[in-house]
Amino acid sequence: MLQDILRFFIDDIEPDDWEKTAMNWLITAIVVAVLCAGLTFAYKGVRKATAARIEQKIWSRGQTWLSFFIGLFPVFFALLIVWYLTRDFLNYIQVGGLLKGTLFAWFLYLFVMIFGHLVSPWRRELI
Repeated sequence: MLQDILRFFIDDIEPDDWEKTAMNWLITAIVVAVLCAGLTFAYKGVRKATAARIEQKIWSRGQTWLSFFIGLFPVFFALLIVWYLTRDFLNYIQVGGLLKGTLFAWFLYLFVMIFGHLVSPWRRELI
């Protein structure tokens, strides 16, 4: 079961340690997605805390979803940089694994953002 999941994220399974590389790639995608979600929450919190007027503290649904989608770019660029700078990722994960890992990280990022808004006082800005 775990091997099938890991095999999804890697293109070259010829080397003996391909499972370790795929697991590292999966962990990297999870860390980047959660870190970017946390930074997006922090950005929104700072923007709301430093707003001069009460109207600026209330975000519309469109502003909230826009902040979600703007946060997808740092997820992609962070994964691209890590993928490019790590030789095992570049050689074994390859471009297909980069795309699959990025899609997984994007879904995880959106899940964390939506869940975080649902359990926070900002849930009215989401629905």
